[in-house]
Amino acid sequence: MSLIDPAIQNYLNDRKVSKTKKVLNSSKSNFEKNELDQTITDEFMLQNWLPDAAKRARQLSIVSHCGKFSHPRAKTSAVLTQGHSQPDGFLRTGNSSADLDVIGNAAALDVYKFLILPLQDGQTLLAHLEQDTDYIKQQFSLSHKPYAELREEFLAIKQAPIEPKTSEKIKQVYFPVENGYHLLSIMTPSGLVFKLKNKINNLLFSEQTKQARESRRNQESHETGFDELYDLTIIGFGGTQPQNISELNSKNLGTAYLLPSMPPKIEAHMVEPPHSDFFNNCLQLKNFKASFQTFHKTLKFRAQKTPHSHELINAIIEQVLDKAFQIQQLPAGWSVNSRISQSQKIWLDTAYLERREQTSQWLDNILNDFIQWFAKAYTKSLSKNQVGLFEDAEFHHVKKTLREYQEFF
Repeated sequence: MSLIDPAIQNYLNDRKVSKTKKVLNSSKSNFEKNELDQTITDEFMLQNWLPDAAKRARQLSIVSHCGKFSHPRAKTSAVLTQGHSQPDGFLRTGNSSADLDVIGNAAALDVYKFLILPLQDGQTLLAHLEQDTDYIKQQFSLSHKPYAELREEFLAIKQAPIEPKTSEKIKQVYFPVENGYHLLSIMTPSGLVFKLKNKINNLLFSEQTKQARESRRNQESHETGFDELYDLTIIGFGGTQPQNISELNSKNLGTAYLLPSMPPKIEAHMVEPPHSDFFNNCLQLKNFKASFQTFHKTLKFRAQKTPHSHELINAIIEQVLDKAFQIQQLPAGWSVNSRISQSQKIWLDTAYLERREQTSQWLDNILNDFIQWFAKAYTKSLSKNQVGLFEDAEFHHVKKTLREYQEFF
C-alpha cells in the first residue's frame, strides 16, 4: 500500500476540519456528533473523495481569457492559450508570464485547489496527471475507480471546446480584413489583469515603500526612495459574488486597477537661447531647488559618505546637459548677436562644431562656469534658517563628477 503524498493528506485533513466545524454545533447530542464526525471522516478518505472530485472537475475550466469580466451572464467557450514570446514590444499573453484562471461552478473550486497542489517533487498534481507519471498512479491506486478514468475526468478541466462559442453579452469589435470584417469577441486576460494589480500593490504598499515614505516625512534620505502612480481607478467585477466570475477574481476580492490611458498633454515651448550667459539665462532656480534641498540634507551625513549625494549631483548635471542639448538643436549661427562667452558659443552653437572637436580650452572654461553656478545655486536654494555646508571637499567632489561627464558636453 503506497503512502499518500503529504500535500494530498494535509489538503484532505484541512477540508475535513473545515467541514466538521460547519456542521457540528453544541445543540447536537454526543451520539449525533459522533455519527456526523465518522461520516465526514469517511467522506474525506482519499479512496472515497477522489471519484467525487474527478466527476466534479468537468464543472470547471482552466482559462487564460474570460468573457464573464465583460458580463457575469456571458456564456462563452473556455479559452486557454499560452501564446508565443516575441520581442515585439507588446504587453500580451506570451510576452508576460501570468497565472491561469478558473471559471465554472464556484462550489467545485476545491477540485482546482486540489489539482494545483505541489507534491513532493515540486510539480503540481495536475502536471503529474498530464505527464501520466508512475507517482500519481501510485497515489490514485487507493481509489476504487480505475486510474485511467480518474485521469480523464480530472484533465477535462483543461479540455478545449469542440465548437468555440461566443456570447452577445460581451464586448465585440468589427475588425476590417480584405473586403469584409471579422467580428472579434473581446476576452479579458485575467491573469495579466491581476498580475498588474499585484505589481502595483507591491510598488505602492511594500515594506520598502512604507519605510521610504516614513523617511520622507522625517525629512531623511532613503537609499532607494519610492515611486507613485497617479490617477489609478479601481474597477470591480461580480459585485457581492466575485467567485461567480472566476477564481482569480474571487482571490482578489473582485477588484483590479485601471491605469489612465489618455494621451499626454504636451505644451509647445520655444527654446530661448541665452543672451549673455547660459547658466544665468537658461537655468531657472525653481527647477533645481528641490534637488539642492535634498543635496543639502545629504551633506549632514558627510561622515557616512552616503552615495545618495553622488546620485543627486549626477541628476543635476544631467538636467543641465539636457537644457544645453535643447539649445544645441537651434539653427547654426544663432549666437552671432549674443553676448555669451566664446567658450559657450563653441559649446552650444553648432556653427562652432569643428572648433569644439579640435580644441579643449573651451571645455575647461565651461566646467569652471558650471561649478561656480552649482555653488551659487545651492546657496540660493537654502531657506533663511539653513546654514550652507558646501565646502572645499564638496567643491572638488562636484568638479571630479563633472569630469566623468565631460564627453557629454
